[in-house]
Amino acid sequence: MRVLLMSTPYPLEENPIPPLSLSYLAGVLQREGIEIQILDLLVAHYSAKKVREKLEEYQPQVVGVTCVTLNYPTAARILRVCKDFDPGILTIIGGPHASFALKETLLGAPWIDILVLGEGERTLVELIRALEKGTGFHQVSGIAFREDKRVVQTGRRSPIEDLDELPFPVRHLLPLSKYRALGAPCTVTSSRGCPFGCIFCSGRRIFGRRVRFRHPKLVVDEIETIHKELGFESINIVDDTFTLNHRHARNVCEEIMRRNLHIQWNVFARVDTVTEDLLKIMKEAGCVWLLFGVESASPQILETIKKGITLDGVRRGVKLATEAGIKVFNSFILGLPGETPETARQSVAFAQELDSDYGAKYGFHLLSPLPGTELYEKAEDYGLRILTRDWAKYDANEPITETATMSPEKVMEIMADYDRAVAYAWDEIKCKAEAGDRLCEEKVREKASKEFVWRLLKGDVIEKLGHIKALDAGDPVEQLAQKISRRLSVPLDVAQREMERLVQKGLLKRESMKGGFVWKWS
Repeated sequence: MRVLLMSTPYPLEENPIPPLSLSYLAGVLQREGIEIQILDLLVAHYSAKKVREKLEEYQPQVVGVTCVTLNYPTAARILRVCKDFDPGILTIIGGPHASFALKETLLGAPWIDILVLGEGERTLVELIRALEKGTGFHQVSGIAFREDKRVVQTGRRSPIEDLDELPFPVRHLLPLSKYRALGAPCTVTSSRGCPFGCIFCSGRRIFGRRVRFRHPKLVVDEIETIHKELGFESINIVDDTFTLNHRHARNVCEEIMRRNLHIQWNVFARVDTVTEDLLKIMKEAGCVWLLFGVESASPQILETIKKGITLDGVRRGVKLATEAGIKVFNSFILGLPGETPETARQSVAFAQELDSDYGAKYGFHLLSPLPGTELYEKAEDYGLRILTRDWAKYDANEPITETATMSPEKVMEIMADYDRAVAYAWDEIKCKAEAGDRLCEEKVREKASKEFVWRLLKGDVIEKLGHIKALDAGDPVEQLAQKISRRLSVPLDVAQREMERLVQKGLLKRESMKGGFVWKWS
């Protein structure tokens, strides 16, 4: 049985990270002796032709994709390409959107055969075994499918009790050199589940309210492999709240330090779950960034969305983290129930206060009530009007809701002010860089380098221009740089510098071929 998993690209420029969910799925399939490949479309140009070429080459019997609400339309189109290529392919979709919009998905996209609901590792293996035996899918828990023009949902699958039973994510099937070229972090999870009840989040409905923890030694085994064998310099620990269980967090930190691992890592946390002692050991173990979900500066809104924090608690948490030497990023949402122009201005002022007092960076996004959240399912009860079900617009960058006290136009006014502030701050950095500020110079170089590599990836530039004829004289790296300089309309010295960097890091390699050689991602 041949299985092809595909990562779904986003309809906007993102900072991609290696897809952890697909790597976990590949791990369990590989352990079960099921043949598996991954087509990663996050760091490549997507086209239906590319998907068809992969299907022709690999001839899979099963194709699976995972997605969130924003990129569901693209995921659906990918599976349609697969079904059109070979109607006998079993098409499967998973992820939070499919889990909570199952009827709409199955009835609206008849080329999708099966939805995997919630955690997918055990479910996918059982699906493959049922397909091999020809026994049907009614006995496979945690799925939904069509039967006689109606939607069938099988029994609920319990969350995986012992996460340590899962194999490590299989990352070698991913184009890791592309992610490293972007300077992207790799992702690790040390727990699953969330006990909190925020009405704008579906996390606990996917993974459950009870938090399950991996053994700290296994977590650090994985971190060590990612760092030493795969070459990543930074890691995101993507637990909903890494600082929830202090004993677990401390044990992870102590194991990192015991092994003398010099790697930077970042976490999500809540302001009411951090202490001075915990933050100190996190810093010592290499924690660089900590993201707090603040959401709003309105106490009433915080109460309405069931966030369970206070403004003084936010100040305390940010102060403790920054005093420990950990950088803080505070995330805010505009357009929550009860939002008014005044509460929005309060949030902006509060974000600026935390930046001024503690150097905490911040970002604003617009509310996107996602399927599976209490806010989506009870929007009217919260005085919220959802303006569209065009899922591609659920990117948190344009208004898709309104309230009696906050129009989309007013939300965009405030976001425009924020965007101008961001642009002004970046202009200041560039001015300082031109004046010789080394730190700002490095920030400008990093940004330019990432933008350059992103153009290489999304245009499949190396794949298209990597062939060099033996008759072409000169340095091989310079030859490639010249071709890229012309294709991307960038100065030759810029292309040369970037190509040399990628080659020196071992991210690009040169292979001999008849009549010359070809450059490839490692």
